[in-house]
Amino acid sequence: MTKPITGAVTEMMETMERVGTMNAVVKTLTACLQCGTCSASCVSKSSFNLRKIVMDFVLDGKDFDSSIWDCTTCFACQTRCPREIPLTDVIVDSRRKLVESGRTPPEVRDIFISIQKFRNPFGVPSQERKSWLRKLKVEKGIPDISDGVEYFWFIGCFNSVDPRSRMVVEKVADIFNEIGINYGISESEGCCGNDVYAMGEEGLFELLKEENTKFLRENGIRKIITTSPHCYNAFKNYYSSLQVYTPVDIVHSAILDEELKFKYDVTYSVTYHDPCFLGRYNGVYEKPREVLKAIYNIEIIEMQRTRENSFCCGGGSGNFMRTGSKPNVQRAKEAIRTSAEILAVSCPLCMNMLNDGVKSLNSEMKVMDVMELIHKAVFGEK
Repeated sequence: MTKPITGAVTEMMETMERVGTMNAVVKTLTACLQCGTCSASCVSKSSFNLRKIVMDFVLDGKDFDSSIWDCTTCFACQTRCPREIPLTDVIVDSRRKLVESGRTPPEVRDIFISIQKFRNPFGVPSQERKSWLRKLKVEKGIPDISDGVEYFWFIGCFNSVDPRSRMVVEKVADIFNEIGINYGISESEGCCGNDVYAMGEEGLFELLKEENTKFLRENGIRKIITTSPHCYNAFKNYYSSLQVYTPVDIVHSAILDEELKFKYDVTYSVTYHDPCFLGRYNGVYEKPREVLKAIYNIEIIEMQRTRENSFCCGGGSGNFMRTGSKPNVQRAKEAIRTSAEILAVSCPLCMNMLNDGVKSLNSEMKVMDVMELIHKAVFGEK
């Protein structure tokens, strides 16, 4: 039976699009010098050889294999490539093709299913998250965004269900209240979709984006504060018409405007870890350091790899829930070598990954969020 003309044209156009995309990828990757900078920079190089994958793809036309899921999309390879090849973008695009063809590893598929059902990667029931957010509103006196606030504090799925991250959120609320900003939260917030996008599930990402965009529009939200750099990256770069801030931004402005006073000494030596989605993706390096330096008696000791050369904690792209290479242990070793008492972070995934890394080395170093140190400077040992 002859295909309808419209069906034949559609199929032809889809084929041309696939071929065109493939040719564009091949053309992009043929600029590769095989210098090995990408592999040397990769936190997952024990199981993921990007240099070899590129060579096999260009020379033999081989598809990217299942090791592609070990990539944390930390962006180091792309920022360091001497030929400026968009390697991370190619990896994400290749994952999309694998997802579309049904070649998704079970553990990755489980993360997608959990986010689709519960709007978080852990499978924590939505009602439990809502209950905690409701309790937070009552205990900290936080308005709902429906009350007409200037800032919507998007706490995020990881921060809303992870016990350690919840402790940070509670301290951030104390600091916001002390500064006196006009902010609110919502029990109905969902998932920003940042890591869903990075893992290649484009359909689910578009669903989350549409859901969030409608929610923000209905509540008249223009300014949003995100506790997680992953959420910061998503709302800043994948959404539109939003002014996006981190808690560090709010504190930094409050210090400059003398709206936040530090009342207690915090006599720690601190080394700061730059998270990928705050640093390499969005160029935020100095504000967290400036905020830390404003605390009385804090001593900052830098690790060997910092700022754009920071070594990933290993948690991005769903890898915080997968077994494999352990870059968090390697990064913990780098932190411990500074002899600092505190490893300061500004990302919930980094906090969890690096805390596990420090514990595995039986070190006495403490892993703390930058905002926890601010809280100590404002409220003491509370």
